[in-house]
Amino acid sequence: MPQASIGPKDTVGDIYYKTYTEEARGDAPHQAPWGLKQKDMFLEFGACRDWFLNSFPLGEVNRQRARNHDGLYHAYITDLESQTATLTKKVEDLEADKERIEAELKAQVASKDKDLRAKDVEIAELKRCLLEQTDKNESLEIDLEAERVKAANAEEAKKKAEEA
Repeated sequence: MPQASIGPKDTVGDIYYKTYTEEARGDAPHQAPWGLKQKDMFLEFGACRDWFLNSFPLGEVNRQRARNHDGLYHAYITDLESQTATLTKKVEDLEADKERIEAELKAQVASKDKDLRAKDVEIAELKRCLLEQTDKNESLEIDLEAERVKAANAEEAKKKAEEA
């Protein structure tokens, strides 16, 4: 099995697992370079220290160890300030997007309301036309019936006149 190469950013744990082989182990029990267990919580100093020392490249660990308390504190406040500024900018951008989308939606709703009002006017006009046509139709039917009665009466009168 080929051995994985060790990179410049590899942590102590990465190096350990890349160099760990069954042959090198022999009969010794497997033991990781840190004392962390699966259910460990980062509420204790020992677990935090093991994680910190074995999770970062050795150069970063040494750089952080070389800082004094004020330097660590300043780096932490500076980091928080940049994160706060970034998050504030994101919130402002999201609020601007929200306002833009709300304005677009209001414009769409106003347009739809305008269309609905126009459709209501059109429906009212069509109803009025339908009522006029219905009235006209009824009037024509009455006139037609009257004409039929007249024609029938005229026919009867004509027959009576011929008989007489």
